Amino acid sequence: MRTNEERIAAMHVRANEIKKEDGVRRNRIIEVSSIAAGIVLVILLAVAMPGYAGLLTPEATTDAMSASIFSESSALAYIVIGALSFLLGITATLFAFRLKKMGDEEKTNPEKR
Repeated sequence: MRTNEERIAAMHVRANEIKKEDGVRRNRIIEVSSIAAGIVLVILLAVAMPGYAGLLTPEATTDAMSASIFSESSALAYIVIGALSFLLGITATLFAFRLKKMGDEEKTNPEKR
């Protein structure tokens, strides 16, 4: 039979475990939400890009600029493409880190899924 001190100590250990599990769950929700938001943002910008490109360049592109999205403003094109590439890189990196972390957790604790 356990003494009162042992029961209290066990209760504190369990309370700390519950707090840790809640923190892990909260972090997981934040990570998944941020990755999903990043992917949705990149997809929405990719879908909206042709419409905005048409607003910026009312006339048809020349043969020299046939592959350019923004024929009139090349600086704007570099800024927009650079920003989108950066966002996509961040999203892909966060997703890869999360997958690696999940794999490591599964290797260390195969019974917790």
